[in-house]
Amino acid sequence: MRFGLRSLSGLLVAGAAMLAALGTAQPASATPVQVNLTNLRTIQTFNLDKKGNDDVYLLVTGAAKGQPISERLPQGKTWSGNTKEQAVSEKQPVTVWKGDLGNGEFALITVTLMQGKGTDEGKIKEYLGKITDAEKDAAGKKTLASADDFKNLAKDTLKNERAVITKIKDIFSREKKTDHYGGLFNVLVWNNNGKIVKRLDPVGLTFGEHNGTDVKIYTKLKNTRSNVMVADPNKPGEFAQQSLAPLSDDQATIRVKMLETEYTEEAGRKVRNVTDYLADIQVLDNGKPVKWNLEGDNPGADEIHEYWDWAS
Repeated sequence: MRFGLRSLSGLLVAGAAMLAALGTAQPASATPVQVNLTNLRTIQTFNLDKKGNDDVYLLVTGAAKGQPISERLPQGKTWSGNTKEQAVSEKQPVTVWKGDLGNGEFALITVTLMQGKGTDEGKIKEYLGKITDAEKDAAGKKTLASADDFKNLAKDTLKNERAVITKIKDIFSREKKTDHYGGLFNVLVWNNNGKIVKRLDPVGLTFGEHNGTDVKIYTKLKNTRSNVMVADPNKPGEFAQQSLAPLSDDQATIRVKMLETEYTEEAGRKVRNVTDYLADIQVLDNGKPVKWNLEGDNPGADEIHEYWDWAS
């Protein structure tokens, strides 16, 4: 095949233009990411009057793209929850955080469950100060460079938060008639060259023992007992007690269990009381739920005492 000078010149110009375009190519556009609370189930109420409802709210902290996160949900009020009345349901899911993440950018979202009216501003401010300081590794940092950076940020933040939650009764307690700490977990999302990488870390056992029924405080990924009241979709107003796994059948939802066992003074005697909640979390990538996997298996004496360290 023969090329004339004009044809050859045209090919050279086209080739040069292509190389210039490749050299100035822009990185992939930012990816919209959303973290949703799709259910917040009351398994056992904090309210000692089991006929009454709990007032429930979330404190959301952390950092996204180098900017701090600080929000209360719902704003200026509380949800009402009982065993047959979910504080949040999949019919009206709550957006915990959403934003666009460019290549390398990340968001660390810390969710604290609280029970109470949320009017004790001094105690809440004290807690937020401590938990925000625990998240300092994420503050002011806009991007992560590697998978090791991602893993280390998750682990270091959790370690700092545990130091706060281990002493949570110094801030919130029944004796001081304050609001009540219910549980804490982190959701870390990162845009790694166009792929959204995620991780959920529950703060874990912060007081007591893993097994047994003694005094304890934990936030874990684990199976529930057969005591979650689930509405019958075919029979309005009717419920059945079920056991729920930490991972939904379609793997789109991860469930975080938050429990406290304590002894309270009633009519001059000590009474064992359990507060137990379950939060369902989904992460959406471009509007579509992404699948979860359970990581770090800790087998127990039975399925009830088995738990996982994190989800990815």
